[in-house]
Amino acid sequence: MQYRILIYLILALLTLSCSHSGKKDYTKRPLRILFIGNSLTHYNSGLDNMMKKLFEQSQPEMLIYSEKVAPGGERLSGHFSKGKALKKIREKKWDIVVLQEYSNGPIVNTEDFYKYSKLFVNEIRRNGANAIFYMTFSYKDNPEMGPIISKSYMTVASELGCDVVPVGIAWQKVISQKPEMEMYTDFKHPSPNGTYLAACVFYSFLTGQSASNSHFINNLDAEDAAYLQDVAWKTVSEWKDFDAK
Repeated sequence: MQYRILIYLILALLTLSCSHSGKKDYTKRPLRILFIGNSLTHYNSGLDNMMKKLFEQSQPEMLIYSEKVAPGGERLSGHFSKGKALKKIREKKWDIVVLQEYSNGPIVNTEDFYKYSKLFVNEIRRNGANAIFYMTFSYKDNPEMGPIISKSYMTVASELGCDVVPVGIAWQKVISQKPEMEMYTDFKHPSPNGTYLAACVFYSFLTGQSASNSHFINNLDAEDAAYLQDVAWKTVSEWKDFDAK
């Protein structure tokens, strides 16, 4: 409850000037999406691949073309200096490019996070795509990180006029409501439950539909998958309703 109140207070203090992603029809034209991040994106075969399965097993089937540049441990500063992510942005016509910073980067190196987020967003827009941020989550043994990470993503997104996908807020709900559900493989990386939750939040955010619209449950227990789908949908619905006020 304290976490929820804090997040809403943060939201009240920030005036987001983003263009929000409404419900899209991807049954005829595929969503073209590129993920730029690190192991938080590539764990469990990749957030991009899980998104693809959610789309393909939707009723009706939705179309998606996705790729990722997500080597372990990479920061946005490293992505920018090494050039592979920039090359990938430029070589195809993307609809959306997702930016994900190192796990604690928004806390311990805020200046670089802001600097390279801005550089990437400018480059993404020059190439005709929309930039959005993947709000990540706390370490397993340090849930207090969650609100700080959320605020940092929201602040940089507000400054740059970008959307934020509130995975971290959905994550905090799960660990608060169902502490017995394992969301981590170690102290910071997502378990299959964690990656599935992240994919469901992205699915709801991008399509305007609950992930229950898809038959894909990632070999999870059906009841657990339904719970994660519901948390993702409610989180995104609350997020967009609040932003619309």
